[in-house]
Amino acid sequence: MNIDFVWSTPTTTIQRDVLESKIRDDIKNDPGGRSCHLGKITVHFLSTDPLEVTIKGKLVCRCGKAFSTFSGASDGSSLTYGAGDP
Repeated sequence: MNIDFVWSTPTTTIQRDVLESKIRDDIKNDPGGRSCHLGKITVHFLSTDPLEVTIKGKLVCRCGKAFSTFSGASDGSSLTYGAGDP
């Protein structure tokens, strides 16, 4: 599966490779969290708290529609996924 990661927020303490790997695994293992079209998925990291303990973002289909949002611990230990664009 082709997944691109876009970091809109600069970070200094987050281990990006660990978080990206966790999200990649979550996408591959969740049959209900599929994009509306086959092809590339883009993961947008949108914000983090000042201490970089939590992070928020969205998963976007190749057509541009956000099909899921996520938030949780910036180390990937507890991420919660929700509905994307209505």
